[in-house]
Amino acid sequence: AQSPKDAVEARQGFFDLLGAQMAVLAPMAQGKMDFDAAKAQTAANNIAALAKVDISPLFVEGTSVDDMMETHAKSEIWSNMDLIMEKADALHQAAAEMPDAAGSLETLQPAVGKLGGTCKSCHDEFRSK
Repeated sequence: AQSPKDAVEARQGFFDLLGAQMAVLAPMAQGKMDFDAAKAQTAANNIAALAKVDISPLFVEGTSVDDMMETHAKSEIWSNMDLIMEKADALHQAAAEMPDAAGSLETLQPAVGKLGGTCKSCHDEFRSK
């Protein structure tokens, strides 16, 4: 029974936490910063833990960009919840692979690419610019 504003803040908070972990991993995977196994492992473990969260309660009807200014969520989300949950499942699966992939740059790079692809897939379809 959370307010629409609270739902948006919770949803954004969840994705901000994921983004903070990707901000550690992506530059390593892209060769923009040196690989640090300890930092990579921590970020990968955090992503795997976050991805276990059921995010469906964060998608409250009436919380799209058409309803309020504080979000980028397109209204199409609510008519495509099955697809959203499929995309969330793909995120969960890719995130679950991250801890095992964090041990070396060679294994981290494709795992980060796969995880980033799941994020991009959803953003391209359901996030306004």
